[in-house]
Amino acid sequence: LPQRNLLRHVTWQLPSGQRIAHAMGVTVLSKADLHELSGYGLGLDESTPLWLYILKEGHLMGGGQHLGPVGGRIVGEVIIGLLQLDRDSYVWAHPRWRPQLPTTSGRLTGDFRMIDFLTFAGVDPTRRGQ
Repeated sequence: LPQRNLLRHVTWQLPSGQRIAHAMGVTVLSKADLHELSGYGLGLDESTPLWLYILKEGHLMGGGQHLGPVGGRIVGEVIIGLLQLDRDSYVWAHPRWRPQLPTTSGRLTGDFRMIDFLTFAGVDPTRRGQ
């Protein structure tokens, strides 16, 4: 095949949402969660395109207000990857930087977790009654 026509003969296929969820070790949506896809007779309720799976996961788990575990992790990892590759980013310039915000106890310890960030931002689960 001539080089310019090669891409027309390559099949690009992402794994299904179910395969990605399983590989991530998160709860996989059931066939019942995707029941509206069964009527097409294409097995979409068992092997859902990743983009559609992410949308349905966000709808079921977050009421459409936020992403679920698969979508959230993919978005998060892409953003982190972009920051790591951007030579103008703070992450590139200071790869050993770590947050120096107070922990939930109010002390600066250098041991910083996500709950500490949420507390600092005023949106931690205890303030929201969770």
